[in-house]
Amino acid sequence: MSRRFVNLVVKKLSSIRPVFNLHRIDPAGLFHPAGSPKLADAAAAVHKCPDPGRLPPAAISFPLNKAEWMRIHFMTLNKDVVIAVDHMGRTVAYDAALRTVRSMNATQRPEGSPISITVGNGLYTMSIHHRPPPVGNSFQVLSYGRPLGYCWPEDWNWRPLQPPPLEYHKYVHNYLEAPHHPCAIRAWAVVRDSQIWISTEGAGTYSFDTQTGTWSNAGDWSMPFRGHAEYAPEHGLWFGLSDGDARLCAVSVADLELTPTVCRNLWVDDTPVPEGWIPTVSRILPLGSAKFCLVRLSQKVQRGKTAQQLWRSKVETCVVLAGLEVLKHDNAAALHMVKHKSKTYRFRGDEVKLL
Repeated sequence: MSRRFVNLVVKKLSSIRPVFNLHRIDPAGLFHPAGSPKLADAAAAVHKCPDPGRLPPAAISFPLNKAEWMRIHFMTLNKDVVIAVDHMGRTVAYDAALRTVRSMNATQRPEGSPISITVGNGLYTMSIHHRPPPVGNSFQVLSYGRPLGYCWPEDWNWRPLQPPPLEYHKYVHNYLEAPHHPCAIRAWAVVRDSQIWISTEGAGTYSFDTQTGTWSNAGDWSMPFRGHAEYAPEHGLWFGLSDGDARLCAVSVADLELTPTVCRNLWVDDTPVPEGWIPTVSRILPLGSAKFCLVRLSQKVQRGKTAQQLWRSKVETCVVLAGLEVLKHDNAAALHMVKHKSKTYRFRGDEVKLL
């Protein structure tokens, strides 16, 4: 799904009443104009520190009460619609194009931090840290239509789905030795416009057909990504961040089905990380026309100097946006990555989430 904006949700913990602010950043400012002479200097600017960016005003704010301020999940249904689900499953939708907010039918209580995937007109959510049902089952879809078994008018409704057929009984896991269960999801992608592929930490890869509602085991291999891989129709490839070193990589369907899976294109982002900052989240967002926005989040913790001040740690978050363009040379199959501009945004004492 190509993006027109980069959506950042900022939890303002320093406010008298905590709120979530949704900021929509236009990534057009991350790219030089076509034919600009500055493109020739792009390679020399790779090691340059990002320029400071000015955060646009919040498009909308979600005020919170004491019972729910720690637990609201935000997801994108399409380019303009953002879905918010609180700890009780109550759902609202914000349409940035129409500047409207509406309530929607409630869902089951969300578990943990679910991932979200848009396929067609449906929004699929799944718990990333799966546990055997019924202790922890959360796979559902938000779609438009009539609820099953009811004659109500058509509307947006949540519908539970069958979870992936993971064989939990095969694994005896020690969380002290490894933080992730072998059945936990590590990578996901939409394939052939109707299938959701998920790769686990150690239990193989599974495919869900959104048209038939059935799961199948794709194999014991794993996709070479960490997180969400995005399809770019300009090149017919899936782009994501490699597992381990978080380098930008691209693969085809044939590459995904190889054992082991091979990344044929790998690029290194040499944007320097300031000393004392710890990288936390990285993601690649497709913008269309072979352009991408690489988003990296880092954090720095400042702890108190005395024993009485240790619990008053201050967390600062840095968000770096980089404009990338992937080009194909004439009469050559190899791809070439051009890095345009990058900007940084800093937040003191606030929590930041990328949608």
